[in-house]
Amino acid sequence: MCTSVFLDIQQAFDNVWHRGLLYKLKLRLPDHSYLLLTFYLSERYFQVKIDDELSDYHPIRVGVPQGSVLGPLLYVLYTADVPATQDTLMATFADDTAILSADPDPVRATEKLQYHLSLLQNWLEQWRIKVNPIKSA
Repeated sequence: MCTSVFLDIQQAFDNVWHRGLLYKLKLRLPDHSYLLLTFYLSERYFQVKIDDELSDYHPIRVGVPQGSVLGPLLYVLYTADVPATQDTLMATFADDTAILSADPDPVRATEKLQYHLSLLQNWLEQWRIKVNPIKSA
């Protein structure tokens, strides 16, 4: 028996938490690369225009630049530590994740999957990542 869950991350690239990303980059990258990416993400601002009216500038504290070469790479680095278990198979592609659990006993397969989802829920909350319930099954 195989149980599965398919998750879609809500606005994945738009909601990457900069402080969390920089924390993770600091752990994994040499200092010069970390500093370069810190500068890349800092001092970014947005402004809204409605008709002829412009808002004030506001700092951007979440998200990776859209359409950039680094955007997908930064997202992968941000999510590289997603929890896994030995009893489940997890496959991810960008903002989509599939988790599978197999066992001759359907109850046991479901328990293994639920355990992984519990770990995942804590991780998602810690890193401020939200699952899109409409696109997940």
